Amino acid sequence: MQVQIDMPRPVHEELERWKAVKFPVPKPAGFGSCEPNKILQKEVYTYAKEDNFNALFGLLSDKRDRVSSEEVLDIIFKHVAASGNSLLHVAGSHGSEGVIQLLCHHFPLLITRKNFLGDNALHLAARAGRFATIQNLVKHVKIHHRTLELASLLRMKNNKGNTPLHDAVIKGCREVACFLLYEDLEVSYLKNKEDKSPLYLAVESCDEELIASFIEAMPEGNLEKLAVGKPDIMLPEDIKGGNLLHLAASMGFLSGARLLVSRCPVAVSQGNDEGNLPIHVACQKCRLEVVRELLTCWFDPMDFLNEKGQNILHVAAGSGQMKIVEEILGNRDMKALINEKDYDGNTPLHLAAMYGRPEIVRALVRDKRVDKRIVNNEKLKPSGAVAKLLRGGRFEAPKSDGMFRMCAYKHEDDAARGVWNKSQDVEVRKMREVSKVLVEAGDKNLNFDLTTLTTEERNRGVGNLLVVAVLVAGVTFAGAITVPGSGSHLSSGSSKNLMRAYIFFDMLAMNFSLIAAIILCQISLGRTGNVRISMDMATYLNFYSLLCMGLAYTFILAITVQERTVFFITIITIQAYLCFTLLVWSCGLMFSTANSILVWSCGLMFSTANSILSYIHGSNEKKDG
Repeated sequence: MQVQIDMPRPVHEELERWKAVKFPVPKPAGFGSCEPNKILQKEVYTYAKEDNFNALFGLLSDKRDRVSSEEVLDIIFKHVAASGNSLLHVAGSHGSEGVIQLLCHHFPLLITRKNFLGDNALHLAARAGRFATIQNLVKHVKIHHRTLELASLLRMKNNKGNTPLHDAVIKGCREVACFLLYEDLEVSYLKNKEDKSPLYLAVESCDEELIASFIEAMPEGNLEKLAVGKPDIMLPEDIKGGNLLHLAASMGFLSGARLLVSRCPVAVSQGNDEGNLPIHVACQKCRLEVVRELLTCWFDPMDFLNEKGQNILHVAAGSGQMKIVEEILGNRDMKALINEKDYDGNTPLHLAAMYGRPEIVRALVRDKRVDKRIVNNEKLKPSGAVAKLLRGGRFEAPKSDGMFRMCAYKHEDDAARGVWNKSQDVEVRKMREVSKVLVEAGDKNLNFDLTTLTTEERNRGVGNLLVVAVLVAGVTFAGAITVPGSGSHLSSGSSKNLMRAYIFFDMLAMNFSLIAAIILCQISLGRTGNVRISMDMATYLNFYSLLCMGLAYTFILAITVQERTVFFITIITIQAYLCFTLLVWSCGLMFSTANSILVWSCGLMFSTANSILSYIHGSNEKKDG
């Protein structure tokens, strides 16, 4: 008697058997974009995850026969996992090839179905690195899907704007990325919501093998055509106008830069929107190895000029990159760069000084080849440019990422008032340090501007002066109410005259201190036209109040001590001599104060007259209208 054993059929035979089974065909209008209404049953989810297509399609067949065709379509299209994943999403993310083939064969509308995050099955398979799954999906669309173009599927974006190729690059799935790139080259240029293309992400990842695979997968010469024809298509908005070599240079991706230069030499000479070549970007970011590599692409370093006429030493000095500056200064072949001017007439020393780079300035002035006497188009030496900036000048300053932007270190109101904004205190200190370095280097003509105050210095000075003013006002007020020596005999004419002098100088001291306190309060509230002049006036008024207090003390001392002894005469003589010395010494301060008040008054009158004229002119225009 022979025992017959049923051997399991090969997988492909099982698949062909299930492909021959008839399942209900959904209508695109009814199920193509229907909303899910139920959570996928656990057993169904498990079958799709574990590629148990026999159990899954056996269950579907049973539902078809015992319940209805509508129930089968509901399971396929309306039952989803918690994240909105359909059965094809689940199978694609887990590499369940049998389930994928059968679902695509019987329910092709699932291929374009998206979950709650906007991902289709191709997104999940690319993210998981399922190369075989990607191949099966692409093959099915090419051969069997009559209404869907492959390019449309490959270019579908999720809620982040990522295509499947974006996800493959982000996850570092080289094999999947190269396959998708080969199927549709254009998708490598599409940008997501972060304004990044897959090519950009490949370079940004600094994955040498990935970028090499990308470049090799591209047709010969295509990268160079891309760089010439549309160089900005691969880059995000913040550096639009550049090319991949700009990105590689910015990130210090040396091997990537070599690959790009070897396949696309023209990229070396292309500028971005700031007019900088890739080597300028490398200098701004202090990518020394990349700078050395790019220098080999050019016979003359003088040819590396951006749109402002700045060479690589200009850019490195302005960006504060000491290693790059030292590299250039130590290279005899680049000595011609040292004193070269840009289109504004600025040398590298000018830019280092103007951008507040004391370390770079110190390194440059120590080099005997650097000429500190060269003037720019405004006839300013580096020291003159610094002095101008400390007085409220404007120029282009580098951003934190090394690119350039237009800015003013001083706000217009702060420049007029002679005080620096708190956020600019660091820049002020740097500029002062630069000034000190230039003075130490022998620039004796530098008028080192110490009158420009930082917020911290202003607040500390105002606080100290206000304390003095208030103390003097309090003491003089108390001296007027309780006159010292009031119990002494004041019937004599000399005593009365001394008392009158005491009260006069006490009154002067109090008024001087009150005026100083009012000015200082205005400075604290930011309601003064010029901080420097107002601080000077308050300082001088405090000095005069203290001087008047000394004189008042002298006269009250003479009233209090009635006896004219030798000791008394000596004390009075010494006090009178000190007061006279202070009076003579303060003559210069008196003239300075008078001049400051005159300048301040003239400025106030001019601004008032200008406002009145503007108002009259505006009124006339309204009448004419």
